[in-house]
Amino acid sequence: LSNSSHVTRESMKQRMSIATLSLHGLTGDDSDDDSSVASEVTPSDAFTKTMGVSRHNSSLLLEVAFNSIRDTNVADPYNVPFESQYEPAEMRCLALVAHNHMKPAMKEFVMSHKEVLKKFRLTGTNTTITLLKSIFGDDPEVFYGPSFQSGPLGGDAELCALACLEDLGGCFFFMDPLSAHPHQADIDCLVRLLNVHNILTCINPCTAHAMSFVLKEALEDGRMDQIPSFFYTLKSPGVAVYKAEQKQALEAAKHS
Repeated sequence: LSNSSHVTRESMKQRMSIATLSLHGLTGDDSDDDSSVASEVTPSDAFTKTMGVSRHNSSLLLEVAFNSIRDTNVADPYNVPFESQYEPAEMRCLALVAHNHMKPAMKEFVMSHKEVLKKFRLTGTNTTITLLKSIFGDDPEVFYGPSFQSGPLGGDAELCALACLEDLGGCFFFMDPLSAHPHQADIDCLVRLLNVHNILTCINPCTAHAMSFVLKEALEDGRMDQIPSFFYTLKSPGVAVYKAEQKQALEAAKHS
């Protein structure tokens, strides 16, 4: 992309998401100075780069977050260290999945909520797991579940299997609603089975951001009742109806 035309930059900003802008080297302000792009995530990035909130409104939201923290020395209100009442091995896996255009947003989300996320056994499709390992590095406190193929190569189908094998407790799936996907059938199957097995599911950054606070509270206070799918096998209420209909169909077939 050429930076020679200010009009071109502005028109691109209007049409592209903040996460995609960063892929093309365009920052959220009018400056061409690359030094303005921080190598480390700042708390406000949880809003600007994952949810498209303006920098002004992001600052307002962040002020609310800081005001809720008693410790004035805290640099990041979303990454305050805490003790979990559960070990990662005591819970089912938390899967993180992101379509290509959503991967920058996933990176910012993980960096903004890593204190919560690292309390789980983390799993996901190939590129996202590679992204996680690049963020957490050799942190001995981070535990990983099984790693899977890239989505188009069967990764979503493998996550379906993990759900059916009763070792998937939650899934943060940053789905790209504006792109076609060659494995759409696999995506639909994964979302359907997450619903069939009543597994905690967030399909966009805003929902995942909100759910992170529920996860932290549940882990910190030992409230498995707030996140039951990480501990027990659940089912959609529709499963009981389906099984009753299947039983009737079987009985009808026996007497036909």
